Amino acid sequence: MLLKAFLVSLVVWLGFLDKAFLSTFIYRPICLGPIVSLIFNNLPMGLEVGVTIELMFLAVVYVGTAVPPDEVISAGIATALACLSGSAALGITTAIPISLLGLIGRQFRNATLQEFTTRQVEKAAKKADVRGIKIWTSLMPAIVNYILFGLPTFIAVYFGAEVVQNFLNVIPAWLTSGVRAGGGMLGAVGVALLLGTIKNKSSWPYFVLGFIIAAYLGINMIGMAAIALVCVALNYYVEKEDAPQTVLSSSAQEGTPNHLSKKTLWKTYMYSLAIESGCSNTKQEAPGIVQGLIPVIEEVYTDPKDKAEAYQRHTQLFLTEGRMASFCIGISAAMEERNARSHDIDPESINQIKVALMGPLAGIGDSLIHGTLRPIMAGLGCSMIMASHYTSAAGAVVFVLVMTLVQLLVRYFGIFKGYLGGLNLVARLQMGGILDKITKYAGIAASLICGGFISSLVSINLAIQFAAGDDVIQLQEVLDGLMPNLLPLLLTLLMVWLMGRKKVNMIVLMIAVFLLGIAGVALGILA
Repeated sequence: MLLKAFLVSLVVWLGFLDKAFLSTFIYRPICLGPIVSLIFNNLPMGLEVGVTIELMFLAVVYVGTAVPPDEVISAGIATALACLSGSAALGITTAIPISLLGLIGRQFRNATLQEFTTRQVEKAAKKADVRGIKIWTSLMPAIVNYILFGLPTFIAVYFGAEVVQNFLNVIPAWLTSGVRAGGGMLGAVGVALLLGTIKNKSSWPYFVLGFIIAAYLGINMIGMAAIALVCVALNYYVEKEDAPQTVLSSSAQEGTPNHLSKKTLWKTYMYSLAIESGCSNTKQEAPGIVQGLIPVIEEVYTDPKDKAEAYQRHTQLFLTEGRMASFCIGISAAMEERNARSHDIDPESINQIKVALMGPLAGIGDSLIHGTLRPIMAGLGCSMIMASHYTSAAGAVVFVLVMTLVQLLVRYFGIFKGYLGGLNLVARLQMGGILDKITKYAGIAASLICGGFISSLVSINLAIQFAAGDDVIQLQEVLDGLMPNLLPLLLTLLMVWLMGRKKVNMIVLMIAVFLLGIAGVALGILA
């Protein structure tokens, strides 16, 4: 048991490291649950718990300085407890309180311990101490993450096993079934969260279309994704024929001679993977920016004083979406090189340009990567796992492969194209409403797939039946004959209304759905 508890703590710790560095999205519950369950040789349990918790946090987006409940430690401990007890319902029940404790841990980390590490990065920057910057940006925050999250996970799993088992011995069967019923309805909260992130409200007909296709034709989510791509393509070609062609002016096409080698840019790429490591409340991603620019500053400046000034420039507050931050690093690299070689720009403008890009890039990354692509791919992965009856992790593998490829490509284009194209790259994105079009197409795809998610991710099974002569009529069958998945649709729309119009917190809704499931089973309404 000691070894298993330690291994689970390592998995949770690696989840936090993945979130801070590589961003392969293995830290998501759909992946973390199955990985933890392999320690206990119980993959189906990990798949069920991981999928359920993933649906809880399906479209939760870290916007600005907002800190939502933590899904990493929640998935790790909940899966371990489920495997130890043999009850997925018990593990799922612990997910929400554990996620709130994780939230407190992250707030404490960012407001105290990493305020200290950030100060050390600033001290190292003043001395152009590369080793010190790397230690306080990457190594020490990694240790902090184990202390705050890995160690508590070890304690919870090692000492909590007996407590969980004793609790399981007294828990009534109806409560366990009720939690499962509530878990089946949790997808409504996740889908509602995703719908709430769609800015283009005119795409609602695609939501209806997606629901009809999935409910009446039974097309799986892979087919729904293909249909979504077709709809996006049709919109693109129709608008392309009607839209005037935009040509960049000669001034916008002019570039600045670049001399940094690909080796230096690849080193910058690797160093900038730590962009979200060491974040503090006052400086946010500034330590990651400083570390990311080490290869550039070390190559273009020869005077230690100039190096120190360059490092200190980038210790100012910086906050944008982690993957999109690579564009700021690429553009800053080009400007630092020009300042070092030509001395014809104001050094302060380097930081000003970087700060000016924070908002637009955050909007793109948060809405497209976290608000659209990740929830869609996670929903597809969950539907694949559920379709396998929790026997296959193929959905989790597909999710990781797609998200890893996308984030690596975004970072590559950010560093390399940002360096070569500089501000012209941003100008191209802004001209002709390209960003607005991308947002619109993403909304179309997300709306259609959300409609399909209702059939695959939201489950409500009524147990009500009544006699009609010699026959027994099941109310669920009557409703399915009227409209398949009618109740999941109504529940999802209710969640959308409560979150959108009434501003009800998602945690409150999650708890309410669990209580609804428990009450429904206890009263004999739900099966």
